Amino acid sequence: MLKLTLHTGTLETRSLANRVAVLDIAYEKQDAVADYVVALSLRGTGEMAPAHVSRYPRWSGSMWDLVARALTQLLYRSNEAPSHIPDRRCAYATRLCAAIEVATASGRGIELATAEIRHAGRRRGLYEAHFNEDILGPREAQFEYGHKVLNAADLLLRAICWAYHDADVPGRKPALIAPTPIRIEGSERFHLEAVAEPARTGFMRFMARNGHDPEEAMPAASHYVEFLQRG
Repeated sequence: MLKLTLHTGTLETRSLANRVAVLDIAYEKQDAVADYVVALSLRGTGEMAPAHVSRYPRWSGSMWDLVARALTQLLYRSNEAPSHIPDRRCAYATRLCAAIEVATASGRGIELATAEIRHAGRRRGLYEAHFNEDILGPREAQFEYGHKVLNAADLLLRAICWAYHDADVPGRKPALIAPTPIRIEGSERFHLEAVAEPARTGFMRFMARNGHDPEEAMPAASHYVEFLQRG
């Protein structure tokens, strides 16, 4: 399960006291094309009714893209968010930060991704966002956002969209990364270097955890199928 926490302030100053939202993302069906159940709790509002992200290809895009689709479902009960027109008289946040952790058997989360959003300059509603994640690295965006009442979760959603889709709404889902196998000496195999990130690094880690050579140039296609289904 993935857990995102959203805070006012910076990553260094985050705490329970400045936490404004918690987003949980859990598998409803774990497969190459997975279904998720998502839940959001907002400070001052409480828990929202759960929602679902369906038919999302695993290991094919940024974790932040999955977060954006989860927030879209929770905030707008749709696969699409309405386009946002900034209000110049808006309420605004000086700084927000977010972190994504994955749950482990020990109960201690491993941090996989972080984000910081800050109000930029003197113009009301102008923001800069800086994202980072374990495999895909950094991404940045500058954008405008503003409502008369600030919704920090929606602000995070729009920041993700501008950083990863260059628009204020989510784009198309990423395509499943599925390498074409070739038959070698009676076995279906694929070229590891032909696999795009984040799937390649994820697959290599999966192989290492399961006692296989993570740097094998032509691994068995069956291992990749197993990785997509449960890795």
